[in-house]
Amino acid sequence: MRTSRLGAALALVLVATSPLAAAEVAILKSTDAPGWRPALDALRKAIPTHTFSEYDLKGDRGEAERVLGTMKGRPVILVALGPLAAQSAKELLPDAPLVYCMIQDPSRLALPPTASGVAFVVPVKNQLAAFRLVYPRGVRIGVIYGEESSGRLVQEAEKAAAVVRLAVIARPVGSDKDVPQALRALLKGEDAVDALWIPPDPLLLGDETRRFLLSESLKAGKPVFSFSSALVAEGALVSNGPDLPSVGEQAGDIVNRLAAGDHTARGVTLVPRAELVINKKIADKLKIEIPPDALRAANKVI
Repeated sequence: MRTSRLGAALALVLVATSPLAAAEVAILKSTDAPGWRPALDALRKAIPTHTFSEYDLKGDRGEAERVLGTMKGRPVILVALGPLAAQSAKELLPDAPLVYCMIQDPSRLALPPTASGVAFVVPVKNQLAAFRLVYPRGVRIGVIYGEESSGRLVQEAEKAAAVVRLAVIARPVGSDKDVPQALRALLKGEDAVDALWIPPDPLLLGDETRRFLLSESLKAGKPVFSFSSALVAEGALVSNGPDLPSVGEQAGDIVNRLAAGDHTARGVTLVPRAELVINKKIADKLKIEIPPDALRAANKVI
């Protein structure tokens, strides 16, 4: 009898420690934002035992319906990057396990309580304080944003700005076509700002729009503040935001737990690391002297 019980116990241990069964994972991108690539690369690296496919929804609801329509009836785990992907997954495949990331305010999407995700936020007051630390002379910060995707974030920034002795000059836009006019208003005239802040708004992250914001701000002699080290590498002065690889790693951890049948992975929200990245070359080009305290506080200086 004792031997039988021992054998049963060993069998349970073997099952518990056996490799995860491969799951089908669909990675849904609201748009093909290059700034998200570090998170995607880390996610893919974190789920090597699973079969995964990556889909660009191109910011289009119709494309989302087409892509998700091909998955009906399949046991698939959905990883949604951005609001469109998460909202579409919720509505079109409500029974599929859902892991979201790259969303500033998931509560606005009314996702099901079983949805899990990684918070894509550093408290906005902390971001503004970091920007002020790096560029103390930049007291008027302009921001272009979409009301639907970043309205609440900008409202929080406007409230928090006074605490760190800054002013946020906000310009809402309805589409990326409205960005050039909004940028001109911020860079010149009575409302001219000291720096431009690019929040994680899908309207601003397409190749053409992103490059336009960076190049026009540089031409005007204005530094760009951002949320992503990828944007710093492209020409922003500083970023203070979620560490993108840690977003992907944590999303991958949730996927692995769901694939293993871990019900405690449902409905959880994980918090990524934050990082401060400074572009010293851009600072030199704009004749901005970065304070020594800021350089010491930076996670990375390029």
